[in-house]
This record gives sequence, C-alpha cells and structure tokens, in this order.
Amino acid sequence: MRYLHGKDKLKSFLESYDEGTPPLLVSNGFPGDFLPLPLTAPLTIGKELPRAEQIKQFRKHKEAKKGRYVTVKEFNRALNGEHDGEHVIPASETGEKSRITLKNQINRLTSTTDKEHPLYNFEEYYWPEITIYLKVSDDFIDTARQLFQYVAKTGYGKRKSIGYGELESMTFEPFKGFEQPEKANGFVSLSNFVPAADDPREGYWRLMVKYGKLGEEWASEDNVFKKPLLMLEAGSTFFDTPCQDFYGCLVRKLSTARPEAVQYAFALPVPMVLSGKSK
Repeated sequence: MRYLHGKDKLKSFLESYDEGTPPLLVSNGFPGDFLPLPLTAPLTIGKELPRAEQIKQFRKHKEAKKGRYVTVKEFNRALNGEHDGEHVIPASETGEKSRITLKNQINRLTSTTDKEHPLYNFEEYYWPEITIYLKVSDDFIDTARQLFQYVAKTGYGKRKSIGYGELESMTFEPFKGFEQPEKANGFVSLSNFVPAADDPREGYWRLMVKYGKLGEEWASEDNVFKKPLLMLEAGSTFFDTPCQDFYGCLVRKLSTARPEAVQYAFALPVPMVLSGKSK
C-alpha cells in the first residue's frame, strides 16, 4: 500500500482496521481448490459396538487426524454440520510438486563457499496453484486488485527476497462456492489469526507459533526478528450467533527495531453449524 499509494494512504488503511471497518480480509494460501478441514468436537467411538467395529472406527479416526484439507464439497458439508471425518486429505496428496536444486555451502568463518563441498542437492516443494480467498469492501475492489498484482510481481510468502514465491500468473475473480447454513451458530476461520479481547472463546482450535521477520528495506535492520506470535490456525472454529463480518486484530510491538510495525492477524470467517456447545 505504501509503495503504490504513499504513507498517508497506508496510515488511513491501517486506521480502518483499528476502527472496526477493515476493507480487506485475506485467507491463508491453499493448494488448488482445497480448503482447511474445519475443526469440530472429537469423534466418539460407540462402546456398544462390537470390538472389531470399534477398532475399525478408531483406525478411521486416526487416519482422519493426518489430513488437513478437504474439497469444496466436503467443506460445505462441514459448514452444514454433516461432515463425518472421512475424505480428509493430507498435504502430500494436494498436488504438491518437488524439484532438486543445487545450493552453495557457505563457510561461516570465511563467508565464502566451502572448497571441499561447494555444492549440494536441495529438494524443494511447491504447489502449482494457490488459492487465496478475500472479503473486500465494494469501494476497495480496484485497490485490492492493484495490491495483489504487486504481490504477484514481487513474490508471495516466505523467502521471497531470494526468489521464492514467484507467481507466473494471477486471476482475480468472484467466488460464490460457500453454502450459507440457515441455522449457523458459529464460524470457521480461513486465516491464521489472533483473537481480539471480546472475540468468542468457546470452540475448537489448533495453535501455531509464527516467527516473523521484518521485510523489504527494514530487512537491513540490526535485529530483523519479530517476537514469536502465538496464533490460531486456519480451520479453527468458534461458536457465535450471528457470525460477525470479521474477528481478530492487528498485533503491535512485535519488533524492537521497528515498534511501528504491525502484524495482520484477522480471521476471514465463514458461517457454519457447530455441535457440542456446553450449556
């Protein structure tokens, strides 16, 4: 935003989030058309079933825990409270590709390549297609398109400064594939996020720690590392009626070198039917 429109536009852009009117919500990047499996109450194994059937269900539940993704069809079943834990897909089955590249080994004492072992093979993994979901205010659509066109040119994701995250092409189009349950009593987040103080607290979630760094010209600071940030992973679900337009917050004071830096930590919520809420 700053590079394209200047500091004043960036300031007003960030203020809109503080004022509760975010013009743009962004999901994680997902492989192809896959989506995160919404977390729900743990599946139970019926004690009244024969032992052989109990073992069968236990193994099925164990396999389901290995998966993180579902198709749009299964995601919509989950939104309606109908997903049974089947058809869950591990990351290795989402079309992930790999390739071997050559890397130099740098001697930490001389800061030059190691003459005895100058090159080594390094296996890289990538997805041929990435889908990012947005919720955009009507008056911000053109600006959002400009921002993502800029990202497509400069790189998306981790280690983009050394060439990773290159995008060959990008499309920006409406998406109406999520079903809207009439009796929704909660939401699933399509983003890693940090709850705001008044966000709902009852639900099902998985935690992660983000180890962020300063980027662009700030990457030349003496200390580029941000403080570790505990976040809820995409796929986390919470009870809330009605579902709000957004959850989460901007996180501040993560960098000692640049205290003005903020971390986007909002949820892009999708309404869903959740079961298991205590009374």
